[in-house]
Amino acid sequence: MAGEVEAVREAIRALEGISDPSARAKATTELLREWPDLHRELREVRQHAVQTWHEQGATFDEIGPQLGTSGYRASQISRGK
Repeated sequence: MAGEVEAVREAIRALEGISDPSARAKATTELLREWPDLHRELREVRQHAVQTWHEQGATFDEIGPQLGTSGYRASQISRGK
């Protein structure tokens, strides 16, 4: 799990490592331009995971704390809120 987060951080560090400031700014701008779609995709991945977890028998009150939130919020996530 932490490996995926670290991979994203490494991608950001790779942007920071682009020596040409023009190329670095352009690459970063492209990522920021894509961010709304990427953010939506990430939310959908999480929503599907919570739905599957719940379908496998976990309650939202069990899921919530595992996500660092409440059962109510886990329920909202499963509904795409």
